[in-house]
Amino acid sequence: MRKILMDCLCILVTSIFAVASGYSQSERYYDHSFYCQAFETERWYRIYLPRGYEQNPDKRYPVIYYFHGYGGRYKWDGYDLEDDVNYPANGRKEPPFVMEWSDYVQNNDVIIVTWDGYEPLLRPGKNFREGIQYGGARPYDYGAPYDENLKLRGWDYRPYFEELVSEVDEKFRTIADRNHRAITGLSMGGQTAYYIAGQSKDLVSSVSAFDPADNVALYGPDDSRAAFPVLESYRALVGLDVRLTLTDGDWLKYNTWKMKQIFEASPVSHFEFHLADYPNHFVADASEQLDFHMQVFEKQKMIPHRWSHYCVGYPTFSVLGYEVASDRSQPAITLLDHYSQHALKIVSRKFIPDGPVVSDESISITTGKAYQPGAAYDIQTINLTSGAKKQENIPASEEGQLSLRLDGGGHLIGIQDSDNRQPEIVLFSADNRDYYSFETGKKYGLNLKGINLGNAEGHNITLRTFSTYPHLHFEHSLHEIDRVPSMEEFNLADHIEFYLSEDPDSTYMSSIDIEISMDGIPRDTHRIMFFPIPVSPQIALEDVLILDGREVENVAIYQQGPNVIESKTIGGGRGNGNGVFEKGEDVLVYVRLDKGMGPNDIGTYHRTYLISALDDPFVDVNELDYKVKSRQAGATSIASLISLSAETPSQHEINLWLKIESLYNDGNDPVSNAVIYAHKYDYGRLMMPVK
Repeated sequence: MRKILMDCLCILVTSIFAVASGYSQSERYYDHSFYCQAFETERWYRIYLPRGYEQNPDKRYPVIYYFHGYGGRYKWDGYDLEDDVNYPANGRKEPPFVMEWSDYVQNNDVIIVTWDGYEPLLRPGKNFREGIQYGGARPYDYGAPYDENLKLRGWDYRPYFEELVSEVDEKFRTIADRNHRAITGLSMGGQTAYYIAGQSKDLVSSVSAFDPADNVALYGPDDSRAAFPVLESYRALVGLDVRLTLTDGDWLKYNTWKMKQIFEASPVSHFEFHLADYPNHFVADASEQLDFHMQVFEKQKMIPHRWSHYCVGYPTFSVLGYEVASDRSQPAITLLDHYSQHALKIVSRKFIPDGPVVSDESISITTGKAYQPGAAYDIQTINLTSGAKKQENIPASEEGQLSLRLDGGGHLIGIQDSDNRQPEIVLFSADNRDYYSFETGKKYGLNLKGINLGNAEGHNITLRTFSTYPHLHFEHSLHEIDRVPSMEEFNLADHIEFYLSEDPDSTYMSSIDIEISMDGIPRDTHRIMFFPIPVSPQIALEDVLILDGREVENVAIYQQGPNVIESKTIGGGRGNGNGVFEKGEDVLVYVRLDKGMGPNDIGTYHRTYLISALDDPFVDVNELDYKVKSRQAGATSIASLISLSAETPSQHEINLWLKIESLYNDGNDPVSNAVIYAHKYDYGRLMMPVK
């Protein structure tokens, strides 16, 4: 009797609540708000409830959170009915997003929540739409590193999402665990979906995006923001199920295609790609994307045994029970790579990929509750910058946590039970490289080292190398080692050799896996990601402009918006301004291409990115130069500010391997209703004597 009364009361309260909040029985959604501690203001969201929600008070449901695009809010996205190429024939009565979500929950046992990505500060005189006032900043508090005068609010959307999840779990009958939560989003909301999911691995188990924005976003506190390219988002998604939808007529499709290739080459645990037949930047085949998450909900996924993470700008963060705090004087990105209970890599970089490793910092790590309370653990560390090694014995706390203190420069850390001694073979880049570039036709060895971070000697170690890239051919792919004592290193450069026979399109990426076995039992797999590069011709000095603190007038620059060549004044770099790359200078390099991507792009100068920064001990890239790609939907052009050491020998010859981007706005794409923002890369080598 008591249960019957409680069920009736629950149905009555739900019905009263639905009426009070403006809930629509026909559309199955309503709008709701809560006080957000992170933003210190009221925040609204829209919730779509499944068929039968009121009639089944004991039933609980998984939740999919949708993040809107740049022009949207929680009630809508930046598209009207007329923007839908299939309207009115498809019979839609409301903007696509409302109907997509409403129809889906009518046919599937799931709750959909659309959040509000706009900042909470409201200003008089701003535009209104559907009674919702815009704030004084961009959605998601978005800023790009080329926006020098942009004033950001410093809103942190990570705790906002955590509070929204708590709100929804408290007010509605959700299945309140990570296995039954997911995030999806469009455009800038897709970019943010990948970011928030990676930062919230303890809350969600899957994430997807429709045509994510091609941006380099700033994250972190107001005084310590760092830049992070959306193409690097995979770094925190290891352990999640990930999906990417590309509409073939989307104006960002070149960027999304590049993201596809990077994600496929990455160690992301499960990645799916979908090409939607749709001629615009839009949520296309939404039901298939939502079906992906529903399938993930059917799995019982544990917290992954191995995971990776990044935190941009913020000096302190939490992830899967770990607490990390750094004390440093500059903005940076902290990377946790290939974590397991017995080994961990942590390094802070000024930018990624392959940015300078931050040495001027101290880091404290409090692990999750993964260890035997009170037990002693042998901790082996190697500093990735100095090579210094350290061994210590640390007891776990009563909660099963370990507290570690590290200096800067990056570290590999081994953690082994003192009473259960085990070897732990870990591979790492000899020069702290994130990515490799291999030129077609040249023979290479892997510039990798190995170390035994365990507290026991390793025996009968086999390293077996393989790749899915069809044009990579191994001459030596197997290396065997009889024994490796604790904390001893070994080199792989001369033991694994290969070459590339062909090169694909200029944005392609692939990977090489090295399986580590001991006594015939596979223990781990180390993955490196690489770009196959075509044969790179020598760049003639007369086709080069060196910007070393000077301005150059009347330079032929291709303007990809109107597709014309204009004479521009360009400047940049730091130095004496004589146009010669000299010791102690930081320079931007422009290269003249005989033919760029655009049909009219002939004999123009283009910015460059240095591939070989880690190949020459006297050449560095300590800073990147960011610039908006004109008429490219806020996409970011990245060039290298190349530094030449003041200690460079006078007879030294500089060999710069450069990636040269060219752009084109194609208004005649046969499958698109939009202008396609296209790009490609050329490659070349610039050799110069030191002056």
